[in-house]
Amino acid sequence: MTPVTLQNERLRAVLTPDPGVSLLTFSARKGDTWLPLTPDAREPDCDLKCASFLMVPYSNRIENGTFTFQNQRHQLERGTEHAIHGDVRTRPWKTEEQTRTHLCCSFDSRAHQNVNYPWPFAVRAEYEIENRAFVARLTLWNRGASPMPAGFGWHPYFNRALTSPEEPVHLCFQAQSAYPDANDNRIPSGPPQPLAPHQDFSTEKPLTPDNFLDTCLRDYDGGGHITWPKSAVRLRFTCSPTCTHLILYNPTGKPYFAVEPVTNANDGVNLLAGGDVGCGTAVLEPGQNLEARFELHLEDL
Repeated sequence: MTPVTLQNERLRAVLTPDPGVSLLTFSARKGDTWLPLTPDAREPDCDLKCASFLMVPYSNRIENGTFTFQNQRHQLERGTEHAIHGDVRTRPWKTEEQTRTHLCCSFDSRAHQNVNYPWPFAVRAEYEIENRAFVARLTLWNRGASPMPAGFGWHPYFNRALTSPEEPVHLCFQAQSAYPDANDNRIPSGPPQPLAPHQDFSTEKPLTPDNFLDTCLRDYDGGGHITWPKSAVRLRFTCSPTCTHLILYNPTGKPYFAVEPVTNANDGVNLLAGGDVGCGTAVLEPGQNLEARFELHLEDL
Protein backbone atom coordinates (compact mmCIF):
# COMPACT_ATOMS: atom_id res chain seq x y z
CA MET A 1 0.00 0.00 0.00
CA THR A 2 1.18 3.51 -0.81
CA PRO A 3 2.48 5.31 2.29
CA VAL A 4 0.40 8.18 3.71
CA THR A 5 2.09 11.51 4.48
CA LEU A 6 0.70 13.83 7.15
CA GLN A 7 2.31 17.25 7.04
CA ASN A 8 2.10 20.89 7.99
CA GLU A 9 4.71 23.65 7.91
CA ARG A 10 6.64 22.22 10.90
CA LEU A 11 6.05 18.45 11.09
CA ARG A 12 5.90 15.54 8.68
CA ALA A 13 4.93 11.92 9.40
CA VAL A 14 4.92 9.08 6.88
CA LEU A 15 2.76 6.09 7.77
CA THR A 16 1.69 2.84 6.18
CA PRO A 17 -1.78 1.42 7.00
CA ASP A 18 -0.68 -1.93 5.62
CA PRO A 19 0.80 -3.44 7.62
CA GLY A 20 0.05 -2.35 11.14
CA VAL A 21 -0.63 1.41 10.75
CA SER A 22 3.09 1.80 11.37
CA LEU A 23 5.12 5.00 11.29
CA LEU A 24 7.88 4.90 8.68
CA THR A 25 9.54 8.19 9.63
CA PHE A 26 8.85 11.42 11.52
CA SER A 27 10.62 14.72 10.83
CA ALA A 28 10.57 18.30 12.07
CA ARG A 29 11.42 21.41 10.09
CA LYS A 30 14.03 23.74 11.51
CA GLY A 31 14.79 26.64 9.23
CA ASP A 32 15.06 25.23 5.72
CA THR A 33 16.00 21.72 6.88
CA TRP A 34 13.86 18.72 7.73
CA LEU A 35 15.44 16.93 10.69
CA PRO A 36 14.69 13.19 11.03
CA LEU A 37 13.62 12.76 14.67
CA THR A 38 13.12 9.04 14.08
CA PRO A 39 14.93 6.59 11.81
CA ASP A 40 13.62 6.38 8.26
CA ALA A 41 12.64 2.75 7.74
CA ARG A 42 12.59 3.30 3.97
CA GLU A 43 16.35 3.87 3.85
CA PRO A 44 18.34 0.81 2.71
CA ASP A 45 20.81 1.06 5.59
CA CYS A 46 18.05 1.09 8.25
CA ASP A 47 17.67 -2.25 10.05
CA LEU A 48 14.16 -1.41 11.31
CA LYS A 49 10.93 -2.31 9.53
CA CYS A 50 9.30 0.85 10.85
CA ALA A 51 10.03 3.84 13.08
CA SER A 52 7.12 3.05 15.40
CA PHE A 53 4.54 0.29 15.70
CA LEU A 54 1.48 -0.52 17.79
CA MET A 55 1.40 -3.23 20.46
CA VAL A 56 -2.19 -4.52 20.78
CA PRO A 57 -4.00 -6.25 22.60
CA TYR A 58 -1.12 -6.40 25.08
CA SER A 59 2.23 -4.67 25.38
CA ASN A 60 5.64 -6.30 25.33
CA ARG A 61 5.96 -9.95 26.38
CA ILE A 62 3.92 -12.82 27.83
CA GLU A 63 6.22 -15.42 29.36
CA ASN A 64 6.30 -18.54 27.18
CA GLY A 65 3.05 -17.29 25.62
CA THR A 66 1.15 -18.82 28.55
CA PHE A 67 -1.17 -17.24 31.10
CA THR A 68 -4.16 -17.97 33.31
CA PHE A 69 -7.17 -15.69 33.37
CA GLN A 70 -10.29 -16.36 35.44
CA ASN A 71 -9.15 -19.91 36.15
CA GLN A 72 -8.65 -20.77 32.48
CA ARG A 73 -5.24 -21.51 30.99
CA HIS A 74 -4.33 -20.00 27.61
CA GLN A 75 -1.43 -20.79 25.31
CA LEU A 76 -0.45 -18.30 22.61
CA GLU A 77 1.83 -18.95 19.69
CA ARG A 78 5.24 -17.49 20.39
CA GLY A 79 8.52 -16.71 18.75
CA THR A 80 11.79 -18.19 19.93
CA GLU A 81 10.74 -17.83 23.57
CA HIS A 82 7.83 -15.56 24.50
CA ALA A 83 4.72 -14.14 22.88
CA ILE A 84 5.66 -10.56 22.07
CA HIS A 85 4.15 -7.19 21.12
CA GLY A 86 0.56 -8.30 20.46
CA ASP A 87 -0.83 -9.24 17.06
CA VAL A 88 -1.66 -6.23 14.89
CA ARG A 89 1.67 -4.85 13.64
CA THR A 90 1.98 -7.26 10.69
CA ARG A 91 -1.66 -7.19 9.61
CA PRO A 92 -3.55 -4.95 7.18
CA TRP A 93 -5.80 -2.25 8.59
CA LYS A 94 -8.76 -0.47 7.03
CA THR A 95 -8.44 3.26 6.34
CA GLU A 96 -11.51 5.04 7.69
CA GLU A 97 -10.52 8.67 7.13
CA GLN A 98 -7.57 10.48 5.60
CA THR A 99 -6.77 14.17 5.18
CA ARG A 100 -3.56 16.16 4.83
CA THR A 101 -3.04 16.11 8.60
CA HIS A 102 -5.17 13.22 9.90
CA LEU A 103 -5.33 9.44 9.44
CA CYS A 104 -7.83 7.09 11.09
CA CYS A 105 -7.61 3.32 10.63
CA SER A 106 -9.44 0.35 12.11
CA PHE A 107 -8.78 -3.31 12.76
CA ASP A 108 -11.24 -6.07 13.69
CA SER A 109 -9.72 -9.42 14.62
CA ARG A 110 -12.90 -11.21 13.52
CA ALA A 111 -12.06 -10.35 9.91
CA HIS A 112 -8.70 -12.16 10.09
CA GLN A 113 -7.60 -15.73 10.48
CA ASN A 114 -5.39 -17.11 13.24
CA VAL A 115 -5.20 -13.94 15.34
CA ASN A 116 -2.98 -14.86 18.26
CA TYR A 117 -5.33 -13.98 21.12
CA PRO A 118 -8.21 -15.94 22.68
CA TRP A 119 -10.74 -13.07 22.53
CA PRO A 120 -12.05 -11.17 19.50
CA PHE A 121 -11.19 -7.48 19.64
CA ALA A 122 -11.35 -4.31 17.58
CA VAL A 123 -8.98 -1.33 17.47
CA ARG A 124 -9.10 2.23 16.17
CA ALA A 125 -5.81 4.07 15.64
CA GLU A 126 -5.62 7.76 14.82
CA TYR A 127 -2.68 9.97 13.95
CA GLU A 128 -2.90 13.73 13.59
CA ILE A 129 -0.57 16.68 13.19
CA GLU A 130 -1.79 19.73 15.13
CA ASN A 131 0.50 22.78 14.90
CA ARG A 132 3.72 21.58 16.62
CA ALA A 133 2.25 18.31 17.94
CA PHE A 134 2.05 14.83 16.50
CA VAL A 135 -0.89 13.16 18.23
CA ALA A 136 -1.64 9.42 18.35
CA ARG A 137 -4.82 7.91 19.79
CA LEU A 138 -5.67 4.26 20.41
CA THR A 139 -8.97 2.65 21.36
CA LEU A 140 -9.32 -1.09 22.01
CA TRP A 141 -12.69 -2.88 22.34
CA ASN A 142 -13.53 -6.31 23.68
CA ARG A 143 -15.76 -7.84 20.99
CA GLY A 144 -16.16 -11.16 22.78
CA ALA A 145 -18.82 -12.56 25.10
CA SER A 146 -16.60 -12.78 28.20
CA PRO A 147 -14.18 -10.49 30.07
CA MET A 148 -10.84 -9.96 28.33
CA PRO A 149 -7.44 -8.98 29.77
CA ALA A 150 -6.16 -6.09 27.68
CA GLY A 151 -3.44 -3.54 27.17
CA PHE A 152 -1.52 -1.72 24.47
CA GLY A 153 1.27 0.67 23.75
CA TRP A 154 3.34 2.55 21.19
CA HIS A 155 6.89 1.54 20.24
CA PRO A 156 8.59 4.64 18.75
CA TYR A 157 12.30 4.75 17.97
CA PHE A 158 14.24 8.02 17.98
CA ASN A 159 17.52 8.99 16.37
CA ARG A 160 20.51 9.63 18.61
CA ALA A 161 21.89 12.29 16.27
CA LEU A 162 20.06 14.91 14.23
CA THR A 163 22.58 17.31 12.71
CA SER A 164 26.06 15.95 13.51
CA PRO A 165 27.54 12.50 14.11
CA GLU A 166 27.74 11.36 17.73
CA GLU A 167 25.98 14.45 19.06
CA PRO A 168 24.62 13.95 22.60
CA VAL A 169 20.97 13.23 23.27
CA HIS A 170 19.40 13.93 26.67
CA LEU A 171 16.36 12.33 28.27
CA CYS A 172 14.05 13.23 31.15
CA PHE A 173 10.94 11.56 32.60
CA GLN A 174 9.42 10.64 35.96
CA ALA A 175 8.86 7.03 37.02
CA GLN A 176 8.93 5.57 40.51
CA SER A 177 10.30 2.05 40.05
CA ALA A 178 11.43 -0.64 37.61
CA TYR A 179 10.74 -4.34 37.36
CA PRO A 180 13.88 -6.43 37.95
CA ASP A 181 15.09 -8.65 35.11
CA ALA A 182 17.35 -11.12 36.88
CA ASN A 183 16.95 -13.71 34.12
CA ASP A 184 17.82 -11.23 31.34
CA ASN A 185 14.69 -12.17 29.38
CA ARG A 186 12.53 -9.01 29.84
CA ILE A 187 10.15 -10.92 32.12
CA PRO A 188 9.82 -9.38 35.61
CA SER A 189 11.70 -11.55 38.09
CA GLY A 190 10.16 -9.88 41.15
CA PRO A 191 8.16 -6.88 42.34
CA PRO A 192 9.13 -3.35 41.24
CA GLN A 193 12.27 -1.93 42.82
CA PRO A 194 13.62 1.62 43.25
CA LEU A 195 15.39 2.91 40.17
CA ALA A 196 19.09 2.24 39.81
CA PRO A 197 21.18 5.32 38.90
CA HIS A 198 21.53 4.25 35.25
CA GLN A 199 17.70 3.93 34.99
CA ASP A 200 16.89 7.24 36.65
CA PHE A 201 16.16 10.17 34.32
CA SER A 202 14.12 12.22 36.79
CA THR A 203 16.42 15.13 35.96
CA GLU A 204 17.61 15.64 32.40
CA LYS A 205 20.86 13.85 31.60
CA PRO A 206 22.60 12.26 28.61
CA LEU A 207 21.37 8.91 27.34
CA THR A 208 24.78 7.54 26.48
CA PRO A 209 25.23 4.79 23.87
CA ASP A 210 26.98 2.50 26.35
CA ASN A 211 24.12 2.58 28.89
CA PHE A 212 22.28 -0.55 27.76
CA LEU A 213 18.65 -0.50 28.86
CA ASP A 214 15.66 -2.69 28.06
CA THR A 215 13.67 -1.78 31.14
CA CYS A 216 10.01 -1.73 32.16
CA LEU A 217 9.35 1.25 34.43
CA ARG A 218 6.31 1.54 36.66
CA ASP A 219 4.23 4.43 38.04
CA TYR A 220 5.16 6.63 35.09
CA ASP A 221 3.61 10.10 35.34
CA GLY A 222 2.83 10.50 31.63
CA GLY A 223 5.37 13.18 30.71
CA GLY A 224 8.96 13.73 29.71
CA HIS A 225 11.19 15.06 26.97
CA ILE A 226 14.09 14.26 24.66
CA THR A 227 16.63 16.99 23.95
CA TRP A 228 19.26 17.26 21.23
CA PRO A 229 21.15 20.30 22.63
CA LYS A 230 23.57 20.74 19.71
CA SER A 231 20.65 20.75 17.28
CA ALA A 232 18.64 23.06 19.58
CA VAL A 233 15.62 20.76 19.46
CA ARG A 234 13.46 19.34 22.23
CA LEU A 235 10.66 16.81 21.76
CA ARG A 236 8.27 16.81 24.70
CA PHE A 237 6.07 13.73 25.10
CA THR A 238 2.83 13.39 27.04
CA CYS A 239 0.31 10.58 27.32
CA SER A 240 -2.92 9.67 29.06
CA PRO A 241 -3.00 8.48 32.68
CA THR A 242 -3.91 5.07 31.25
CA CYS A 243 -0.24 4.69 30.30
CA THR A 244 1.12 3.90 33.74
CA HIS A 245 4.26 2.17 32.44
CA LEU A 246 7.15 3.19 30.21
CA ILE A 247 9.57 0.91 28.39
CA LEU A 248 13.05 2.33 27.81
CA TYR A 249 15.11 0.51 25.18
CA ASN A 250 18.66 1.77 24.61
CA PRO A 251 20.61 -0.80 22.57
CA THR A 252 24.36 -0.52 22.31
CA GLY A 253 25.85 -0.09 18.87
CA LYS A 254 22.66 1.31 17.32
CA PRO A 255 21.94 4.84 16.07
CA TYR A 256 18.52 4.83 17.76
CA PHE A 257 16.72 4.22 21.06
CA ALA A 258 13.08 3.70 22.03
CA VAL A 259 10.83 5.36 24.60
CA GLU A 260 7.56 3.41 24.73
CA PRO A 261 4.46 4.55 26.64
CA VAL A 262 2.35 1.50 27.48
CA THR A 263 -0.63 0.64 29.64
CA ASN A 264 0.67 -2.62 31.08
CA ALA A 265 3.89 -4.08 32.43
CA ASN A 266 5.83 -6.80 30.69
CA ASP A 267 4.04 -10.12 31.32
CA GLY A 268 1.15 -8.13 32.72
CA VAL A 269 -1.44 -10.89 32.38
CA ASN A 270 0.65 -13.19 34.57
CA LEU A 271 1.38 -10.40 37.04
CA LEU A 272 -2.36 -9.79 37.30
CA ALA A 273 -2.98 -13.50 37.88
CA GLY A 274 -0.41 -13.33 40.68
CA GLY A 275 -2.24 -10.49 42.41
CA ASP A 276 -0.31 -7.44 41.14
CA VAL A 277 -3.20 -5.00 40.72
CA GLY A 278 -0.82 -2.22 39.70
CA CYS A 279 0.55 -4.06 36.67
CA GLY A 280 -1.69 -2.06 34.33
CA THR A 281 -3.46 -4.98 32.65
CA ALA A 282 -7.10 -3.93 32.21
CA VAL A 283 -10.05 -6.30 32.34
CA LEU A 284 -12.57 -5.29 29.68
CA GLU A 285 -16.13 -6.51 29.91
CA PRO A 286 -17.88 -7.41 26.63
CA GLY A 287 -18.25 -4.22 24.59
CA GLN A 288 -16.06 -2.18 26.93
CA ASN A 289 -13.06 -0.22 25.63
CA LEU A 290 -9.65 1.03 26.71
CA GLU A 291 -8.30 4.24 25.23
CA ALA A 292 -5.23 6.45 25.46
CA ARG A 293 -3.51 9.37 23.76
CA PHE A 294 0.21 9.91 23.09
CA GLU A 295 1.57 13.26 21.90
CA LEU A 296 4.94 14.48 20.69
CA HIS A 297 5.42 18.26 20.94
CA LEU A 298 8.23 20.04 19.08
CA GLU A 299 10.11 22.78 20.94
CA ASP A 300 12.96 24.96 19.73
CA LEU A 301 15.75 25.73 22.21
